[in-house]
Amino acid sequence: MPRPARPPVRYRRALAALVLGAAVLAIPGDAPGAPGTPAPAGGGWRLAWSDEFDGTGLDRSRWNLRRREGRDVDSGCSVDSPRNAFVTGGTLTLRALREDVPCGRATRRYTQAYLDTIGKASWTYGRFEIRARSPGGPRTSAGIWPAFWLRPDDAGHGEIDVTELPGGAAWYDRFTVAIFHDYSPVKQDTRIALPGGGHPGDGFHTYATEWDPTALRWYVDGTLVWSRDRGTTGWFDEVFHKPYNIRLNLQVGGWLGEPDARTAFPADFVVDYVRVYQR
Repeated sequence: MPRPARPPVRYRRALAALVLGAAVLAIPGDAPGAPGTPAPAGGGWRLAWSDEFDGTGLDRSRWNLRRREGRDVDSGCSVDSPRNAFVTGGTLTLRALREDVPCGRATRRYTQAYLDTIGKASWTYGRFEIRARSPGGPRTSAGIWPAFWLRPDDAGHGEIDVTELPGGAAWYDRFTVAIFHDYSPVKQDTRIALPGGGHPGDGFHTYATEWDPTALRWYVDGTLVWSRDRGTTGWFDEVFHKPYNIRLNLQVGGWLGEPDARTAFPADFVVDYVRVYQR
């Protein structure tokens, strides 16, 4: 769907300064989130953390960027490079490129980007929301895999996938949501069509997960599409009562298959914002 126009960066920064001042006066000692950002309707949510990507570069006080990391779950090398992760025009772009690069003990054929908030920010419960556009259509996105997900600070059991947006003819028209206990695998997941039709590469869509002590709920463009709780998930209480951090990445290859001759590079995962709300 067409992306609504956003105010110019200069205006948004001025508005941020005004609202920030008002918030500091109104709530002493309570650091506000991104000013001018409405909370979801109902539920008593308040903005706790966000990145609106209004600057000229990635905010390293909020994000870590993986460096020369090659994992066995994909075929690319995650690099810290302005060619693969950059901020411009009020958006963050994570870009995959077809290029050979030394990565650990091997040479990989693709570069990609992987951000996280480890050691910088984590939360127990909340609403985790992203507005983003995935790359390509059915014939040009095979082997491309954007994701927005959460992992526990203790690096132990547990994972919450707010959205995975794999490409290719077999995957492009739906998105995947999931929870994991461990990688044996003990998991629950499902693939869901966009409520309004189309596919995730058509335009910007909003993906959110609400997490509280008794349940997880997934929303797309404001529509509830899936939920898990103690009744559906016998191991819910074992893994979903501890701090989790954010992961935001674009990877190449893996369980969904490899790029083919028609896969378009560069492949861009474009993010309008990332927001965390709490009660």
